[in-house]
Amino acid sequence: MKITDKYILKEILSPFVVSLLAISSLMLVGRMVRFFDLIIGKGVSVKDVSLLFLYMSPFILALSIPISVLVSVVLAFNRLSGDSEIIAMKAIGINLAKLSRAPLWIGVFAYIATSFISFYLLPDANLALKNEFFDIIIKKTTVGVSEKAFNTFTSDIVFYVDSLSKNREIMNHVIIYDTRNPRLPNTIIARQGTFIVDKANKTITLSLQDGTIQQLGDNPDTIRLINFKDYDLSFSQSEIMPSMSYYNKSTFEMTIPELIHKYYVLKKEHQHYNSLLTDIAERFAIPFTVIIFAIIGIPLGIKSPRSGKAYGVTIAVILVLLYYIVLSGAETVGKLNILNPIIAVALVDLFFFIIALLLLSMVSLEKNLQFLNPLVYLRRYR
Repeated sequence: MKITDKYILKEILSPFVVSLLAISSLMLVGRMVRFFDLIIGKGVSVKDVSLLFLYMSPFILALSIPISVLVSVVLAFNRLSGDSEIIAMKAIGINLAKLSRAPLWIGVFAYIATSFISFYLLPDANLALKNEFFDIIIKKTTVGVSEKAFNTFTSDIVFYVDSLSKNREIMNHVIIYDTRNPRLPNTIIARQGTFIVDKANKTITLSLQDGTIQQLGDNPDTIRLINFKDYDLSFSQSEIMPSMSYYNKSTFEMTIPELIHKYYVLKKEHQHYNSLLTDIAERFAIPFTVIIFAIIGIPLGIKSPRSGKAYGVTIAVILVLLYYIVLSGAETVGKLNILNPIIAVALVDLFFFIIALLLLSMVSLEKNLQFLNPLVYLRRYR
């Protein structure tokens, strides 16, 4: 490795580490906000919360590594350009192709890391995250139940417990207000109740004994009374874990071979498989953005010092947002069978890869990239 490559690598690595930590932390905190009601709930230990962070990390890293590569390359070349070191290097015969080697090495190593996360770590982490989340809910619904107080099970279920058995498994004199059907809310009164957990199917059933169900009739002035000896109030996975809706897709828990196998099964059974193909395509497409962003970062960093550091980073953020918006559109196109899902997703990466090469080519020809600056267009309307 030449001295110039080592020097540029050093310039990139420092902001890369800082960016990765900052972006990952922000994304992790953003996701954990969804689970605050569980984190602060009774019966949830520090270990449980730590495991949630751990199992979320692969998903967060798969998204934050490409962005961190882009930001670090932009900042590194911004610094080199601002101190006129790019000009000095060109003066001694170091062209843009040689200057691009270090960012590409970073991109390749980051691509390998992101691919490993996407193909291997992510499926296991998503499954472990769902299981851990369900275990936390179990602890909250059993250990976290309070006597002589109103307890919230889901957003639509509130129940009152007069007393608990010594082992806290049996609830005595239970009152439940069920608004899952807003038009026909139920008030259930039972002598006792017990939570029955099905870990395999991720469901919870509240088994009630000796009680009545009070339900509003079609006429608001009438109430329907139903007496029961045994009554089971069941809750589906989506009701128990609404915050996990993004992770509840079974495809996110599958490796690439498993996804391919399921594709052939669905195809053989003549079932809809476009969503599955879209998920497979994304597993390959998102890691490749590291290479694209590494290339785009070079021309965005090499610019006039008068533009300021915020210029390149701002354009980088806009491009990242644009990429994920276009990718989301491609997903929809693929799932609606307007275009083959794999082709639709691949075209997004190809489009941005061509843009990256064009910008790099323009900078090598000393052309101005001011057309990327939003302020240029805003000034026209003043």
